[in-house]
Amino acid sequence: MRDGQRSHQEVADDTPPHPGTGGARTALLPIPAPTAIVTAGSHIRQHRKCGSLRRHGGAQAHLVVAVLFMGQTTTYLPSSSCGGGKGSESSQSAGSKHGRRQKRVASGSMRWRIHDSGMDNAGSTSRTMSADRACTEITLPQASSAQTPLAAQNDGIEGNAEVVSTPQAPRADMRFDTLEDAQRHYLAFARRRGFGIRYNYRKKSEVTGEYIRAAMVCHKAGHQAKEKEDTQKPKPVVPERMKCNNIRTDCPARMALKVRGSTWLVTEFCDDHNHPLLKKWSLTGFLRSHRDIPEEDQEFIKILHTVNMETSRMMQVMATLYESVEGVPYTPKDMANFRSKLRAENKYIDMQNTMAYFEDLKSRDKDLYYRYKLDDEDRVQYLFWVDSAARKAYKNYNDCISFDATYMTNKYKMPFAPFIGINNHGQSIQLGCGFLKNELSESYIWLFESFLIAMDGVAPVNIITDQDGSMRAGIEKMFPNTTHRNCRWHIVDKAIEEIGPFVAKIPGLREEMNDCINCSLTPQEFETRWNLMIQKYNVQNHEKIAALYQKRNSWVPAYFMQKFYPFLQTTQRSEGFNAVLKKYISSANSVLEFVLQYADIQAKIMKAEKKEETDSSLLTARSWSWHPIEKQMEKLYTKNIHARFQYEMSYTMSYNIRQVAENTYEVYCITHFVPSYHNSTYQVYADPTNETYKCTCCKFERDGIICCHILKAMVQLGVCQMPLAYVLRRWTWSAEENLVEELPGQPAVMPEESKKKMWLAVTCNEFKGLALCGNETEDGRKIIRNHMKSMKKDLASLKRETEKRAKKASASSDARKATQSAPAQTTQKDCHTQQVPPEEGTSCPKPRQTNRQKKPTGPLSSTNPAVHATTLPTTKATEGSHPTAAEQTSEASNIRDPRVSNTKGRKWKQAYQKPLDIGRKEVRVCKQCGSTQHDLRMCPQRGELLVQN
Repeated sequence: MRDGQRSHQEVADDTPPHPGTGGARTALLPIPAPTAIVTAGSHIRQHRKCGSLRRHGGAQAHLVVAVLFMGQTTTYLPSSSCGGGKGSESSQSAGSKHGRRQKRVASGSMRWRIHDSGMDNAGSTSRTMSADRACTEITLPQASSAQTPLAAQNDGIEGNAEVVSTPQAPRADMRFDTLEDAQRHYLAFARRRGFGIRYNYRKKSEVTGEYIRAAMVCHKAGHQAKEKEDTQKPKPVVPERMKCNNIRTDCPARMALKVRGSTWLVTEFCDDHNHPLLKKWSLTGFLRSHRDIPEEDQEFIKILHTVNMETSRMMQVMATLYESVEGVPYTPKDMANFRSKLRAENKYIDMQNTMAYFEDLKSRDKDLYYRYKLDDEDRVQYLFWVDSAARKAYKNYNDCISFDATYMTNKYKMPFAPFIGINNHGQSIQLGCGFLKNELSESYIWLFESFLIAMDGVAPVNIITDQDGSMRAGIEKMFPNTTHRNCRWHIVDKAIEEIGPFVAKIPGLREEMNDCINCSLTPQEFETRWNLMIQKYNVQNHEKIAALYQKRNSWVPAYFMQKFYPFLQTTQRSEGFNAVLKKYISSANSVLEFVLQYADIQAKIMKAEKKEETDSSLLTARSWSWHPIEKQMEKLYTKNIHARFQYEMSYTMSYNIRQVAENTYEVYCITHFVPSYHNSTYQVYADPTNETYKCTCCKFERDGIICCHILKAMVQLGVCQMPLAYVLRRWTWSAEENLVEELPGQPAVMPEESKKKMWLAVTCNEFKGLALCGNETEDGRKIIRNHMKSMKKDLASLKRETEKRAKKASASSDARKATQSAPAQTTQKDCHTQQVPPEEGTSCPKPRQTNRQKKPTGPLSSTNPAVHATTLPTTKATEGSHPTAAEQTSEASNIRDPRVSNTKGRKWKQAYQKPLDIGRKEVRVCKQCGSTQHDLRMCPQRGELLVQN
């Protein structure tokens, strides 16, 4: 026997009684270093010098401590916990059946029963172990109530004790149920020792295809690979990133296993290391083998990944669930790598999966339309799609469309171009979208052509875009009768950068220019005021101001007074939609992920529409004036539009009216300022007899609702009823009845997979409530543990029965297929040799279609013969011949993804050039003050200019 260790009998006989224990002796149990001991308060402590565990009086029962005794697993249990002498005898007999020896150690009035699980002295027998049994347990005896302090009586030891298990060191002839159990056990042992593991090899059987041999080694095992220099490839001039590598040291630590019967037998084990081990438990969690994302965490991370949550936010959520950052068994880099694997699932087959998704969606949405175009390499150049809800909504809301293109929405860097409309509630709605290869005029022409095909050839009445020449050329060709307006904000913002410093130097020029742009009511008035302004300030020769005036008919509000652009002069609706979209997706997403997120946004928009329609029909707005016209409009307008109408009613208090001619009135401002109208004076024509009203502000023509000036005239003339001619149907709450037709007899049913997830979430909350309720008392914890054990047994038996039934079903189906395959093969062979068209009902395969899909021959078909365009027959508007289903499947299976755009690092040519050969970057000069230290965005003088504006 080694030094520092004594026999169990010596421990029982030589231990002096401890004061406060009522004459009972203190049990000293030998513990060889470096075994980990976990204490419960001050009741148990480990003496480092003598290597023993001292139990003080007052400690209660059932404290489990893991101890490793000379390579064997030993369990210490009090005889009282087994129910007395009879229970002890029955336990001994039960233990002897499993080949375990039982020893009794008497320590005063306390008796211990020791179970040694492992080989006996002769080494003739061995026991199969699973990962959850490969540790040592010590359970201290229950102290009497008279000997237990008051604090110990109030608080149970299980609630106060911290329990850590020290896995038993693997050894030869140790058996495990599965290879996964062996891996888990070796992982636990390796983490406690302070090293990581990995598989050295795993060999499969040539007969069954299952693993029969495996070996796990230390993470430092093996030789360090030598880097081979490529003499043909030049070295980059860009400095390489500094990396820290894991240097391998040929560590001999390993564990080899092989299959013996139905278990895995450890054939070789070595625990010698030639490198230092980690001593801190918290540091071992960063080793690669100990960083693992559990399966349930992976499912939860997938849900967070679908909503485009950032990795850092995901880690914050998981840390909240684990109650600490240190408790999360993986790092942010592991989570980022897992998300990369999720994105890589669609690599190289992204477009094929997207087309398959469209086909699956089309089976549920018959009016779905999508179209794509391929290049010479069968790569997707353009893609357009629109669902049935958007196509039906377009029939009611095609009077104004906002269109813009945005970047950074997919990994191919293809510009995304959505069509945004306005519904009867004033909300932005999606009316189709597309991906383009570039922003050339050919791309926009193809996109607008696809939009016309989907919308049955109906072009939008008005459209607003940014200042893009290619976009304008495409609109002029495909929408010749559409009024095209440019975004005012983009033009003015660009003008501030170009002429802002110049205008700021001339006092009064900025105010008069803004007044000329905002307050001009007709094109003639704008041109007159502009000419007077440039003559007054002598700026006729300024090129930027002259260029701004030349583009006046595309952005100045006076040129669009008679056009319907409701509540907008910019592409703010497209910009707002793009901002919302980028919260759902990122530049690393595939097209399939984008389409799925786009569908979620569309569903969210449709639900918001139904919510607004419900509010319009059920809720009653607070009256402002109790005027009959206000009450009438409340019943007709939707809630949001009625709120805008109430603003116009309130503005009437800021004006006075006087008659200047027959049926002509002048409405002038009596306050300093009125929102959207400034302090201008307006002319109103009001004829109550013929129900004719008109104002020079053109509010009704622009926005579709009556202005405050006409309302002032109506109140002055005693008109109590709004003529229905001035109530646009598109702003009423019934404008989109039956927009989305629901299938009769098929109510909304939650998918089965979603039901499972919801049931799991609800059940977890219920189990958590039961656990909290049972945690109050010891009896409650026992009840919960007993029920959990019985539930595990029942679920395990259910799983076995399910697997048996599945095997029987698969065997019977294979037998049926085998009996039916022989005559079918004969029929196909005869049909193929005779080359006779098969009759109806035969199973002869059709000849494979090798030709590509024919191009549509209608006026809207593609005219570029070098690129293959694919148009699926989803609408009646598509003209020309259509491919068959087999041709569509063949076409979709051959398409390729666009080339992935790499935006990180230098370009390849610059990376391998000499530094002196790389062209010098252009020096940026501030347009405000001329400084080279900053640009216009960071110029301090620009802030002063913005304050003045």
